[in-house]
Amino acid sequence: MFRPLRLTFPLLLAISFQPSLADEAKTESGSTAPDIDTEHIFGFAEGSDIGLKGEREIESVTIGSFGAIGNYNNVDNETSFRYGVTDNLRLSIGTLTDYYNIHGVQGLSDRSSVSFSGLITELRWKIVDRLTQPFGMTLSINPAWRQFDPTSGERSGNYAVPVTLLIDKEVIPNKLFAALNLIYTPSFLRVNGARGHDDSFAVIAAGSYAIAPNIFVGAEIRHENLAENGSLDAHALFVGPSLFYRLSGDFTVKVAWAAQIPDIGATRLDLSIYERHQVELQFAYTF
Repeated sequence: MFRPLRLTFPLLLAISFQPSLADEAKTESGSTAPDIDTEHIFGFAEGSDIGLKGEREIESVTIGSFGAIGNYNNVDNETSFRYGVTDNLRLSIGTLTDYYNIHGVQGLSDRSSVSFSGLITELRWKIVDRLTQPFGMTLSINPAWRQFDPTSGERSGNYAVPVTLLIDKEVIPNKLFAALNLIYTPSFLRVNGARGHDDSFAVIAAGSYAIAPNIFVGAEIRHENLAENGSLDAHALFVGPSLFYRLSGDFTVKVAWAAQIPDIGATRLDLSIYERHQVELQFAYTF
């Protein structure tokens, strides 16, 4: 069983108004960098911006999964260091940490534990620059290794290589942005000596609107599909809001929440494979 990554949502705010979202900077070509970095302003979706050459960022994403059949709760954290090799290429490396609270779930052993789960890397290549073209497009290749199964918490050898196409567009200058993410994740599992191969497919459509210079509110819809050992047998639809807040020129926070609703091909929720609720909390510091 394979669970898609990443989750979190609505909480707090303290409001501060600044004339712009970021200080202006020059790209390699000499053009002015955008005031708005679209990478983090959406919910579970991401924008195509990757920052400038030489820019460094520490990002922490915590995702909670709740409401599956039985008493199943999982919180995972990905903390990464990112570096802009050029204006169009960024590399990153990070750690994965999981908390499992599982009791009375059929097919899973009871457990309550926190563990260092593995390592994750990423290559992000900006193919189309939204500042010079009608839209932006970036390719993300995100290999990850886990020593514990991401669903059950059982010790395993788990390798996944998410490949994501990030597309975004500025619909209303400095106000309204739209994003489309296409995600394919092959995952190779080994649990209790048995090998498995899962493929997950996800499509996310999102929008985000600036209600103040440093605050964006948004909404998105996401459809997940899972093929276990070559058989496409699970799917789920999630919808929910998001909130992005720039606390300062260098530090941002984002919260997002997604709830599963019946999709076109189902009359009920799939709570045996997918969660009822997903919540994401993200912090990013650029220097």
